Amino acid sequence: MKMRKTAALILTAAVAVAAAGCGGNETADNTTASVTDGQTAEVTDVVSGSGWQFSQVAMGGGGFVSGVFATKENGLYYARTDVGGAYRYNSETEKWESMSYDISEDDRGLLGISALAYGENDPNRVYLLAGTSYFSNGMTCIMASDDYGKTFSRVDVTEMIKVDGNGMGRGNGERLAVDPKNSDIIYAGGCSGGMIKSTDGGKTFTPLDMGTKTETSNGNGICSILIDPQSGDENSCTTIYAAISRTKEANLYKSTDGGETWAEVAEAPQGIMVQRMKYNGAGKIVITYANTEGPWNNNRATGGIRVLDIATDTMTDITPASKGYGDVVIDPNNPDRMVACTENIYMPQPNGAFGDEFYLTTNGGADWVKLNDTMKLTDGGVKWLATTSMHWCSSMCIDPNNPDKIMVVSGNGIFSCDNIWDETPEFYFFAKGVEETVPYELVSIPGGKLVTVCGDYDGFIQDTAEEYGMVMNSAAGSMTGLAVAAQAPNVWVKCGGNDQTPGFWYTEDSGETWVNVTNSPLDDGRIAYEGGVGVSADGKTFFWAPGNGTYIYYTTDKGATWNQAKGGTSTKKIAADPVNTDYVYATSGSSFYYSSDGGKTFKENIELAIFSQVRPIVEPGAEGKVYLPAMGLQVSTDHGQTFTRLDSVGYCGAIGLGKGKTEDSPYAIFMWGRPADAEETGLYWSEDEGATWSRINDSQHQFGGPGNGYFVYGDMNKYGRVYMSTVGLGVVYGDLITE
Repeated sequence: MKMRKTAALILTAAVAVAAAGCGGNETADNTTASVTDGQTAEVTDVVSGSGWQFSQVAMGGGGFVSGVFATKENGLYYARTDVGGAYRYNSETEKWESMSYDISEDDRGLLGISALAYGENDPNRVYLLAGTSYFSNGMTCIMASDDYGKTFSRVDVTEMIKVDGNGMGRGNGERLAVDPKNSDIIYAGGCSGGMIKSTDGGKTFTPLDMGTKTETSNGNGICSILIDPQSGDENSCTTIYAAISRTKEANLYKSTDGGETWAEVAEAPQGIMVQRMKYNGAGKIVITYANTEGPWNNNRATGGIRVLDIATDTMTDITPASKGYGDVVIDPNNPDRMVACTENIYMPQPNGAFGDEFYLTTNGGADWVKLNDTMKLTDGGVKWLATTSMHWCSSMCIDPNNPDKIMVVSGNGIFSCDNIWDETPEFYFFAKGVEETVPYELVSIPGGKLVTVCGDYDGFIQDTAEEYGMVMNSAAGSMTGLAVAAQAPNVWVKCGGNDQTPGFWYTEDSGETWVNVTNSPLDDGRIAYEGGVGVSADGKTFFWAPGNGTYIYYTTDKGATWNQAKGGTSTKKIAADPVNTDYVYATSGSSFYYSSDGGKTFKENIELAIFSQVRPIVEPGAEGKVYLPAMGLQVSTDHGQTFTRLDSVGYCGAIGLGKGKTEDSPYAIFMWGRPADAEETGLYWSEDEGATWSRINDSQHQFGGPGNGYFVYGDMNKYGRVYMSTVGLGVVYGDLITE
């Protein structure tokens, strides 16, 4: 296939040179962290060097955007998420664009962004504090860019501080601050480890001693840092405030010498803890408080808003109502005009959903108006969001170029309002391009829809990846399994649920209506949930391996009764033969099983060693042909009784099939893995049944690897399209660019 050359230049990885120590800011033992070699990557071009163009399946938000920021540069906004990396808004395309496509599978924890900061007067300089406690061995890095996040250098600061972008308190902030007068000076606070400082633009860091214990029982540590923009200059000391996420003792500290020494702010309340701090442009700091770190564990009746006078360190209480507050925005032209939002309050919003409250003042907090009584709320063109709310409102920003415009984060994306000071302000969904669902399964139905299931939002049904679809109307929370009958594609099954919600559903009309099977297959009567599912080619037999069970179960009467299969213990994934209903295939974390009696009994193929929860992939229209990621890539043509290893593959983690180039062409094979003659793991494809392979992605387009769902599939209706699950970038898809 002749590929069109990409017009944009793909930059090669640059080597960042570590700078010398930080002079007077070093500790006695000269402890520093510095930039490591070869960790700068171009991440803005969506076209790989192999000629594939990437995007994310348009679902619409879907996850917690933990911070949003408006800069002095007109139309330039940044956002951070808890598991989906960071974004920059493109005002020309009116779309948010990921700044995190380059994150590798090994470094996928860096998709958890714990803080974001930028240069006040040069907002092209953007910094990220990234890390996730349960990924990448808990690695924490500070990433620095001077080109709007197109390229980043990286410093591993794990030995100094640690953060958790998906931990409790992730909406607090920002625990990263850039000196407004000198963008080379950066302060960062850890969930553990205290505070560190850089004076060379993030090339090296040294620890600061705050004179108090910064470890906290909630694991949130230093949760907010604010620099007084009126203090110091490029060469003199700066006044800094830092909040520690704790109660019943001092939790707000001040330094007037650039972090060398610290003192308590005596009037700061100790019964509640800081959420966010904002400078009001007139010598004061407005601070929001709640009783815990949030975003979902706050006591809705405890918290408040205080104004701190920097000159005297005295506090004034301007709380609208006794509740926990997430953030506040202040009109840059009038410090008396403010908007505040609660966090984790579930009260009626204009569309009937329940979420946070918004309060407005025009006299410095002496009087407040609750906006929920007058405001409007619209879906911004993503129809399924019409009945969702603004909730977990931990961060807001106001556009300094247009003070009528504010933005607020939510557990499902970003909302904006362009007329906040009007009598009837109108909020609308403002997250086009932000895709933060966590996908677990996907099916591209030949001649039909694209169907996914995911965490939190059940699943989505759409005509194409480019157009927003609709969330499944079963709306039953997180789903882990999905299957479509090969010969009856209107019959689908899925599983999810929890210990309170029976976890199996089926539809016989392509998702128009769903039936929740409440009869549990488990012998002890416990509610069964999660796991993996399958459906026979004719749609008459459903299979389920519950996540909280040990066996495979099958039903021929739509779940009225369940039968336990023999064998196939600890199964995680199930696939039914697309032609012969007698054959069913399954895998556990260590074994491959096959059944020749319609799923009543399963035999183990003892010749195969499986090391993870891989998917058996069946070829549409072909009886008995199974692809299996195990000891490389294995292929069976006799219903899984024997397999042949493809010598062309060195490692395979996930495999999928897609439409061939012509009607006579074989199915395209897509793989997350490594061909035998390649050195790098990544996305590859083959058009000759695995004889040869070509790279799809490159080092700038890794997306953190296949994430939680760990799947790779081709589109059954469009040649040259591949889908991949991710940790928090939703479903990434790539299209082959052809002339």
